Amino acid sequence: MGRLAVLGLAFLWLFALRADAQTQQRVALVIGNGTYQDAGTLANPVNDALDMAARLRALGFEVVEGHDLGKREMERTIGEFSDKLAGADVGLLFYAGHGLQVDGRNFLVPVDARLDMPAKLRLESVQLDDIVDIIGQQAKTSLVFLDACRNNPFARSLNANSPNRSAAALAGLARVDSARGSFVAFSTSPGAVALDGTGRNSPFAAALLRHMDTKGQSINDMMIAVRNDVASETRGAQNPWDQSSLTERFEFVPGEGVAAVPKPTAPPQTQVAALERSVGDVASVEEFLRTSYLAPETSKNAQSVGRLYDTSATIFGTPLDNAAIVKAKTDWFAQWSGWSLTLEPGSLQVTPLGENRADAVFAMSYDYVPKAKAAARAKGKARVKLELVKTDGTWRIASETSEAMP
Repeated sequence: MGRLAVLGLAFLWLFALRADAQTQQRVALVIGNGTYQDAGTLANPVNDALDMAARLRALGFEVVEGHDLGKREMERTIGEFSDKLAGADVGLLFYAGHGLQVDGRNFLVPVDARLDMPAKLRLESVQLDDIVDIIGQQAKTSLVFLDACRNNPFARSLNANSPNRSAAALAGLARVDSARGSFVAFSTSPGAVALDGTGRNSPFAAALLRHMDTKGQSINDMMIAVRNDVASETRGAQNPWDQSSLTERFEFVPGEGVAAVPKPTAPPQTQVAALERSVGDVASVEEFLRTSYLAPETSKNAQSVGRLYDTSATIFGTPLDNAAIVKAKTDWFAQWSGWSLTLEPGSLQVTPLGENRADAVFAMSYDYVPKAKAAARAKGKARVKLELVKTDGTWRIASETSEAMP
């Protein structure tokens, strides 16, 4: 229920309204395999899949999702994805878990795989090329994200029992043979090993989640930002890599013009100072959050929500007018008899974007008490990102996203 509350707070119930704003048919397959019967447990893949599926739904994708899947379950899930994919504008695969390459071909490993003999490889695993082909044959644009380059114990057992040294199982993944109109992203460079991570998400998945919903940003620029983040977090030990045969620009969140590529280093101090002056004291942002965003006037909810948001705002990638936002949020708060929304001390980061614009990122604790006696209380933490604009001296929200925190 905690995850549902976070998503509700982030207006996931607005996605029913996205049909008017989203004209593309987008379908995604998201799989996270972490609890392996013969290879121990990977900490992050299921979390990565859960968070990625939620984010993709927010961005207008119909998502087929699976966690800790055995071979037959993976095949059934891929089949369900294929059924929904026919005629789609965009088909996407996100896979987190064990993967390996043998003789230049990539294999995704189900949790019940027993890969003690090379002859079992095709029987016990799923060939990546098969999924890529399914997407390429049915969707106009193919997007593949692979967080499957962990140090793999299956490679050792396969090599130990292999009579053919030229067909040895190698570390990491190999390049993918993909058709025109495709984009393939690896969590690290071909043949290299990626990190599973120590937090809720792997470094690669966390960076993707951080940058996917940037308005007007091409997928190529997104990967530059992801690459910089992962390289920085891993101190250069991991460098995401991609290959593309796209024939047109793709943006997860369409926007006017070309978005600037995030810089890996901070701008000069004189520029920072000028931007900070244009935004004003960070304390004004904190005051806005504490007195308005985190303290809605329940007796005048529609009016208070109307004042919080700009005339139109992008909520999890969906552009909505002020009236639609007001209705959705008042419906949300109507479910609860009481609630508490608290800014976590020291978590607020304000980044000036120009004159009277800023990004605010912060951690928020929430506690909702339902009206229905049978419903569970919703408590937890969320990481919230707001793009703010100042109109007539008052901050308003132009864009809002959030994600669950452990």
